[in-house]
Amino acid sequence: MLVLDAVILMGGRAERLGGAAKGDLRVDGRTLLERVVDAADVARDRVVVGEVGASALPTDVRVVREEPPFGGPAAAVAAGVRALGGDADVVLLLAGDLPFVAAAIAPLLDALGRGAPDADGARAVDADGRAQHLTCVVRRAALEAAVAAASDGRTLDGVSMRTLLEPLRLVDIAVAPEATMDVDTWADADAVGATGGEGR
Repeated sequence: MLVLDAVILMGGRAERLGGAAKGDLRVDGRTLLERVVDAADVARDRVVVGEVGASALPTDVRVVREEPPFGGPAAAVAAGVRALGGDADVVLLLAGDLPFVAAAIAPLLDALGRGAPDADGARAVDADGRAQHLTCVVRRAALEAAVAAASDGRTLDGVSMRTLLEPLRLVDIAVAPEATMDVDTWADADAVGATGGEGR
């Protein structure tokens, strides 16, 4: 049985939301971040990278910050992986603004555990066929190697998830359409039924 840890990214400046703390937006009474952290409760260890805001997280969830702050997703993944223990088989990578991502986790784990045992990871694909780099599970050793290759002695500031994961052999898995619905704009917030947010 695979030992699973999780890294949840809650970074960025939410510029398309007018700077509102998108993690504080609520769907069915829970913040976006709370919903993602709850979805990741299949993991042994959970680390949030970025701003927690108004979210009430379980006491065993650790919060760290990427270097430099707002340095982008690859820098955040690196910070999250460093904060984890070193003996997990795989790492679940999730964006913190996916209120229905729970529906994607079991198919991804199943694909990696049984359907693609030789792959480095499994990645969700949305209804339009686009790969979702922050809805994936990656073997810990492969992820650490990708972080090392992307940094190569340099900073990861500004490095994209696409660049970070490009060397890996990832199996793309179609998941339920709602599982990949994220919140980058107020239209997105309306689409997922999110409420709250100052300055709207």
